[in-house]
Amino acid sequence: MKWRMQDMIFNRLFCNRGILFQNFRQHGWIGILYLITLLFSLPLHIGTEYRDLPQQITSLFQANGEVQILFAITFPVAAGIFLFRYVQSGAPSDLFHSLPLRRKHLLTVNLLTGFMMILLPIWITTAITGWVWAALDQPAFIFEGSSIWMWGLSMSIYSLFMFMLTVVVGMCIGQSVLQGLTVYALLLLPVVVWFIFSLHLQHYLLGYPYDEVGRNAEKISLVLRMASISGAPVIGWELIIYSILTLLFIPLSYVFYAKRQVESATQAVTFTLVKPIFRFGLMFTLVLISGAYFTIIAPRGSSGWGIFGYILGGIVGYIVAEMIIRKTWLIWSSKLLPKMALYGIVAGLILYVPVASWNGYAARVPELNKVNSIKLGGERYTYTNGVSSKLDEGPFYSSDSEYMKAVIALHQKIVDSDLSLLDDPINPGMRNDEYVFINYKLDNGKVMKRKYYIPEPEFRQELMALKQSQAYKKFAFDTYKLDEDALSIGIRSTVSSYRKVYISNPNQVREFKELLKQDIMDQTYEEQRSPWQSFAYAEMNQDSSSNDPSQPKEMWNFEIKPSYDRVLHWLKENKLYEQLEFPVDEVASAQFVKQEINSPGNPQMVYPQSEYVDGNLSGNKQIATKNKKIISELLQRQRSGYQTERDTLYQIKLNVTRGENIYMILKEEDMTEEMKAILAGQ
Repeated sequence: MKWRMQDMIFNRLFCNRGILFQNFRQHGWIGILYLITLLFSLPLHIGTEYRDLPQQITSLFQANGEVQILFAITFPVAAGIFLFRYVQSGAPSDLFHSLPLRRKHLLTVNLLTGFMMILLPIWITTAITGWVWAALDQPAFIFEGSSIWMWGLSMSIYSLFMFMLTVVVGMCIGQSVLQGLTVYALLLLPVVVWFIFSLHLQHYLLGYPYDEVGRNAEKISLVLRMASISGAPVIGWELIIYSILTLLFIPLSYVFYAKRQVESATQAVTFTLVKPIFRFGLMFTLVLISGAYFTIIAPRGSSGWGIFGYILGGIVGYIVAEMIIRKTWLIWSSKLLPKMALYGIVAGLILYVPVASWNGYAARVPELNKVNSIKLGGERYTYTNGVSSKLDEGPFYSSDSEYMKAVIALHQKIVDSDLSLLDDPINPGMRNDEYVFINYKLDNGKVMKRKYYIPEPEFRQELMALKQSQAYKKFAFDTYKLDEDALSIGIRSTVSSYRKVYISNPNQVREFKELLKQDIMDQTYEEQRSPWQSFAYAEMNQDSSSNDPSQPKEMWNFEIKPSYDRVLHWLKENKLYEQLEFPVDEVASAQFVKQEINSPGNPQMVYPQSEYVDGNLSGNKQIATKNKKIISELLQRQRSGYQTERDTLYQIKLNVTRGENIYMILKEEDMTEEMKAILAGQ
């Protein structure tokens, strides 16, 4: 009898049926719409999609996952806003809080309503998806039954996280519109702050590695997760983190609701403690955005613009935050300037301390005896079954003593040279033409990373010592792949994609790989930096690691440079060279158009442009020739694309008798005497 009485009290107070039914009558449309949209985005999509070859997938998010995540981050937020709309309005707030229910009872029944409105549509969709999966005779997607339950679990966690985040924010914010904006701002804030703060570090901290920001940013925001969910489906740690946060938000919502004043409805920020957090968060975000903007548009070599941007962003950010909190533009008081100065000092310290010279980051070079191995370059990724996954970095690290000494010597000279900081945080490589990304695996188990763009002439000796080492060539040119088995090798001319050969004989494949590896490993430093276009590209085809028959086999591309004597001689011996070489007789004429580059401080990328010749973009006079000797020399040498601030070059078009025309570039200094004579004569 006692237990029955307690059960009745629990049902009457914590699960009040009147409020529960009222919630569903008033806001049940959110759950119904959520169910309909989920049904359209998953089971209907899977059931009606048609493919000639079914696609093997490992996650249901690979089937229209972007739309599913969009619904998961909108409908739960709407549920959180509408269910707790009464705490944001004066009259409804007084009415609900005058009921003979404690706040914890009101919160419990509203949370229960929200959970049901969110979870029921997800698990109904999961069940229907399982039925569709079992009923389809010719499915467009092939997946295991566990993928269905994993989708339901993932969507449940994502949706509950968004709902509870909305509820907690609603307890701290007194306006529904501002509540919704704050929820999405909090989701984007870590990414925005991290991204822009990384720009700050890249600009003011020599050697800061910036490459990993883009990929990792998508993993810490559900809003950005929409863009990557189909190519990088959910993994365990991600769900664990969102689950922990959701569980923490539940007791936090009870604490905040218990302390929230009824009179705080319609106020921008309901708690005094939250106001300085809100004020500083908005101010510091605008500091970073304004500083990054003025840094990017600043004239080359100017540091004052960036500082001005930080100060301007701080002033505007603080004023805007005060106006939002006070709900008026009349914010002036005697305490305004001292408070603004205090917040500005804190923001300045956060910006200054990481880039200060006394912290030793920029000058730190590890000792050789404390380094286990070294890898050059950033992370590498591969796609299997349509999923992007990070390659194991182990094989790319080398402990070769010659290689490690060369890397450390280069790093030490970079540090000692007092290299100027980057002028352009968005396109740093436009200033200097050598990219160095060092990964040290230290004795203590940590990985130390540094990234630089350096002028090649100043570091030629150190770069030569590094790039001529066998360990460098092995990883820079992926020669380790040539030691693996290959099904076939396709070779395509760089002049014309129609000129190609195919090697499938196992003996020829082995011979070609061995000779190609020898040529790559014998490259000199000058040959590695050669400005000339390769003769051809070799594509090595391997068995696919995917179980999906529609997935392509694994392919690796290698250049065949004009200096690769062994490979070129082998191609000639096997009567393959002639099939790759473009016949001079098939070129009717060559057209030359002069192009002048004159943009000091603004390097441009120069490459063959068909529009430049065909559209006569420069307006310069075009010069044509049918001289076969000149045409033959053009087919044998063409320059690769490059960056320059000031140069004179020629855009060239070879008019062929059949197939596609050929476009190339040559610098003025590349011209032969015959070419110069024709150009001068005209």
